Amino acid sequence: QFYRFVIFPGRWIKVWYDRLTLLALLDRTEDIKENVFAVILVVLVSLLGFLTLNQGFCKDIWVLLFCLVMASCQYSLLK
Repeated sequence: QFYRFVIFPGRWIKVWYDRLTLLALLDRTEDIKENVFAVILVVLVSLLGFLTLNQGFCKDIWVLLFCLVMASCQYSLLK
């Protein structure tokens, strides 16, 4: 059994998952306002991260940890 995963209106691909497993995996958001707000927040996180790293507030291993936290924030916002 497969699910028709819609890419564009009128275009779809076969996915060999059931619908609930696929939606839990991708967790798609249909609301355009929420998607635009999430992209704006991702850009804001990256800009503030750039300014923080550019000012030199983080040194040594803390730069790596700060970048990991920024990446996880961006992943959570975009997912």
